[in-house]
Amino acid sequence: MHAPGLAGRLAEVRERIGAAVARGGHGQQVTIVAVTKTHGADAVAAAYEAGLHDVGENRVQEALQKMEQVTVPVRWHLIGHLQRNKVKSVGRFALVHSIDSARLAQAVSEFGVQRHQAVDALVQVSVVGEETK
Repeated sequence: MHAPGLAGRLAEVRERIGAAVARGGHGQQVTIVAVTKTHGADAVAAAYEAGLHDVGENRVQEALQKMEQVTVPVRWHLIGHLQRNKVKSVGRFALVHSIDSARLAQAVSEFGVQRHQAVDALVQVSVVGEETK
């Protein structure tokens, strides 16, 4: 049994992931992203000290404010909805998890072309054709 603190909970999660990877048999690589939404910059530092170097934020504005306060070298992930008027902020993120429309994908692509550097992003695709999914 692990200690109840962050380090103990993280060890438990890593064990569960390791077991799942072993069951899968494909040698998948898994990155744990610490989500610090609604928490301050101290939560980012605590995550980093625990060995979590990827941090996710739900809102661009909250992430940008934290980025100014955080001194540890984490990789920032945007995990929440990205509005087209905030596309110029994606350059601050290692990965954008929430491209959910062709218009947004085009805007992000154009931003990457303008800065001569691709934007790493995940795209949400409906495979069932239902509008609600």
